Parts: sequence; C-alpha cells; structure tokens
Amino acid sequence: MTSLLPRAALFAFALAAAPAFANGPITIDAATFSMENEWAYKADVITSDANGVTTIALTDAAMTLKTSTTHYENGDGYNGWFGITLRPGYRMTGFSVSGTVLGELGPIRTPGGKPGDGFTTNSAKIDLYASSSATGWSSKQTMQHSMVDGSIPFVLASGPLSLTGRVGLSMWSPVNVTSTPYYPPGPPDGSSGPQVLTLSSMQILNPTLTIYTSAVPEPETYGMLLAGIAVIGLVRRRRRLA
Repeated sequence: MTSLLPRAALFAFALAAAPAFANGPITIDAATFSMENEWAYKADVITSDANGVTTIALTDAAMTLKTSTTHYENGDGYNGWFGITLRPGYRMTGFSVSGTVLGELGPIRTPGGKPGDGFTTNSAKIDLYASSSATGWSSKQTMQHSMVDGSIPFVLASGPLSLTGRVGLSMWSPVNVTSTPYYPPGPPDGSSGPQVLTLSSMQILNPTLTIYTSAVPEPETYGMLLAGIAVIGLVRRRRRLA
C-alpha cells in the first residue's frame, strides 16, 4: 500500500495543476458563421475574416500539443469538438487544418562516435472528422508522422463542399516521445560511465483551422440562370432550322 502513496500524491497534484474546463462552450463569431468549441481550455482566435476565407488560430490545441523527455516516455493529446453554424444565406464550401510538425531526436552516440545502446522516438497524429446531420455527409482526414528530426508542414483539406445549417468538426491529436538513456564505456576496470540522457521532443506549431464560405444564390438567381439557358437553347434551335 505504501508504494501507491507517491503515485496518489502525484495524481492529486496533477489534478490541482491542470486548467479547468471552460464553463460551457466557447463561441467565436465570424462574418458568415459562428463556432463553438465544446471542450476548450482556452478560446481560439480569428486571425483573418474576409472574402469568404476565415482563418482561426487553434490556440487551445497549440497549448496542448507539445511534449519532450530525456528519460523514458512522455506525451499529451488534444481533443476538440467544433460546432459550426452557418448564418442564413451562407454555405460552407470547404475547410482545412494546417500547421507544422516540429520534432527533435537527440543523437545517441558514445564519446568515440559509435552508436550507444539507448534510443529516441517521437510521433504526432491528427484525426479530423467532419459531418453534417442535415445532409448525412461525413468525412475523415488523417495526418501521421514519426521519427521526425526537423520540421514538416502539413495541410488536411476537405475538398469542395456545399453545406448549410450546422456542421460538426472533431479533432483528435496525440503527441508522444520516448528517450532511453545509455551508459558509455567507463574506466578500464570495466564499470560503466555516467548515464547519458538524450532529448526527444514533438510539437505541432501554429495549428490553424481555415473555413471557406460563400453566399447561397437567391431563388431569383436560379430563375434567371434557367431563363438564360432556355434562351440560348432557343437561339441555337432557330439557327439549325434556318
């Protein structure tokens, strides 16, 4: 029983240190839609909203999606649910999530330049789901990278859409790292040298949600379009008969 006390104390400390969930969904308002983030610690921020293109910095995700270790395992994850309500007269024509995967794998080398017996790993993944209950439409995009030592830009894009009403987006993203220490050769008596701890890190930089919208054509516009097509057809028919 005594061996469980330290873990229980650490768990209690982690709960006390963790930020509290928002009191209800956090809502942000764009020109053509509003968006609720049901599970946010911190409000996301609209960085641009013009000409049917709205970019939103996912500050809540950026705060969570970073981890590192020099000793064994570490990780974190982000779970966001976005309820997007299009304003009357507008439709969603597409969306994307973009950012940069930034990882570091410290070298595992002995003083002589030979590989040691430790290792480092890292990984990052994004699962992006979208659905519209009104139309029954749904989609999924996935991004996954591992063993990253540098930076990798990414974009998850929906393709062309035409959705009105309410659209749901959910994003699940874990980041994980591992670093196993090693002992280089020690003195001539055969004992090991001092333990070497090597950094492994993983982060998703600047995660951004972009939503594309446009005005829904008025019924009169469709009527004029059909009338124009009918006139063109009539003119072509007369030319063939002449």
